[in-house]
Amino acid sequence: RAAMSTIPPPPTLVALGDALEQYDALLLDQFGVLHDGKRAYGGATEAMVELQKRRRKRVVVLSNSSKRRLETVNRLHALGLGMCTWLDRASVADGVPMITVVTSGDLVWNGVREHLRDPGAPAPDALFDVPGPRCLVYGNGDDDDEYTATMGCEPAPVEEADFVLARGLFEVRTRSGETGVEAYDAATHAGPLLDAAAARGLPMIVANPDLVRPDGKDSPMPGVLGAAYEARGGSVRYVGKPHARVYEEATRCLMEDGIARERIVAVGDSMEHDIRGARRAGIDAVLVTGGVHAAELHVPQGEAFEPDAARLEEFLRGYPHDEWPTHVCAGFRFDA
Repeated sequence: RAAMSTIPPPPTLVALGDALEQYDALLLDQFGVLHDGKRAYGGATEAMVELQKRRRKRVVVLSNSSKRRLETVNRLHALGLGMCTWLDRASVADGVPMITVVTSGDLVWNGVREHLRDPGAPAPDALFDVPGPRCLVYGNGDDDDEYTATMGCEPAPVEEADFVLARGLFEVRTRSGETGVEAYDAATHAGPLLDAAAARGLPMIVANPDLVRPDGKDSPMPGVLGAAYEARGGSVRYVGKPHARVYEEATRCLMEDGIARERIVAVGDSMEHDIRGARRAGIDAVLVTGGVHAAELHVPQGEAFEPDAARLEEFLRGYPHDEWPTHVCAGFRFDA
């Protein structure tokens, strides 16, 4: 009788330098790995310098941010994490690899804008094939008017909308300007408003599929809204990790530079998004334990604190083995 196949044990903790040694390029998450949106995590700035100037690694910051790429570039600069991005190409020393940024918000902006420029033509990507420019916006609360206007769209109430755009859970926008906005309220805007959108058959584009924010409070993110809409029978198009489109874009940037797929590794803090997405895309992955899963692993968020080995194994065994990370690190720092 043929021997039964056995599943190897989950990976154990290793140092970041050991995990990255065999790779030439990284698909690097930002929130929960590099920073929490307001401050850089300890050792992250030094790790970015080490990766570029000493280890000569190519870095693609691959983010589920629903904002344009330049906002992420500016944030990295402000936090001291992006000394060699497209923003300052002229000042980069010869031979230092550039940081590239790919955001889900940028892919949505470009895809919808391109489609609306010639609405009679078939959309180059079905994800962005929207019936028209009017959208009910679940927004970030700071750049929604500019984002939709430059994309060629306009906010509209559910009765007039062509589609639903889920960017954030801070506000709901139905018109441009100060009078067309309400603060997001889950009881209203994740209930009756979604019911009305589903009854009209409006497609929803989720520009950030994350479920919770690694802000210490696990605040809900637009992925929760997408799941609620699907439960109502609504059509949802997710753009961002763990879905394929962002990995196609990110790996294209690297493979055009001659970097083989097996020399690329994804680094992230979310099993459901960063690790699952990478493994499904056929890419190795590093899980950073001090991010969104910190509470489950009983470690402080944003710190390179090693979780208990038995607890880590139990945590990983809660996921399909083909979605386990290739490596596990306590934090994104080389001195841990």
